[in-house]
Amino acid sequence: MSQICPKSVNIIPQIIDVLSRGEIVVLHTDIVYIFLANGLNENSASKIHELKRWNPRKPLVLLSNQERISEYSNLTKDAQILVNQFPYPISVIIPHRNNLPETVTAGHNTIFVSCPDDFIYNLVNRCPFPIVSGTASLGGDYRAVNAKTAQDLFGKEVSLIVDGGKPKYGIRTTLIDCSLPLPTIMNFGIISYDDLRPLIPHIELPSHLRK
Repeated sequence: MSQICPKSVNIIPQIIDVLSRGEIVVLHTDIVYIFLANGLNENSASKIHELKRWNPRKPLVLLSNQERISEYSNLTKDAQILVNQFPYPISVIIPHRNNLPETVTAGHNTIFVSCPDDFIYNLVNRCPFPIVSGTASLGGDYRAVNAKTAQDLFGKEVSLIVDGGKPKYGIRTTLIDCSLPLPTIMNFGIISYDDLRPLIPHIELPSHLRK
């Protein structure tokens, strides 16, 4: 069974060590519990797909921040404004530099980038390799909502579970696609359209989100 450790900045070196060995971590965030993998290790990234039972595979999320994202993407002005808000419970779709494995991008020319809380921000800054993630779930009905359910669902398949209690929000990040001609909100989480308009007044809503 996996090891369960309480969440604190002191565990960051252990998380990095586990990921460097190609193993998977389940981490509490302000949003939800997520899987973490070494983004340069194709086998590790594939393991997230296997745990989530994704077939066909979908893109994973790159955890990054304004200091590190230029290693993997050239940001547009609008994308830079959003990334500058990190840590912030949004995810941004941006073109990538083709230096991440296809197991991360799923063959797309864009990547999902997120940094929902301070712990992720600090982890990214201290990690020498990119970290990719996916929600610790088997679908909407089987999601790790705390360390115990993470252990019940994935304890035999992940090396470390970082227990931070119940997530603060318990819902996904708001997703903004910055690869389109105008940045467009693709789905909503805790951050609303009205929250984002002061940052990017011309941000768009797709037709399915318009009232």
